[in-house]
Amino acid sequence: MSIIIGRLEFEGPFSDPQDIRPESGIYGIICQVGEEYELLDLDETHCLRDCLESNEYTDNTQFYSETCKGRLSAVVHYTHDLSAAERVEIKQELLAELNQPDAEPGLVH
Repeated sequence: MSIIIGRLEFEGPFSDPQDIRPESGIYGIICQVGEEYELLDLDETHCLRDCLESNEYTDNTQFYSETCKGRLSAVVHYTHDLSAAERVEIKQELLAELNQPDAEPGLVH
């Protein structure tokens, strides 16, 4: 399945980080309630699997589970051919396209 966030197509949703390839990319934390998805966070990393298995991600998941009344999961967009600076730029463009600051939730399709 895929989910569109801004202009990019993300794979997922994933509940288990082991289902995610250990590649660089951009990830979103989403809350699914029925057929609706809400974007809770968006970031980039050099290794999606490692990042989504980290203690920081687990802490974020616990934080978001307090406000998510549905299923909490991750979506990923692989960017193995991009540098960290390019990933950050894409992340900022997506957030601007969604017209939201980093911490504000948004709807995704």
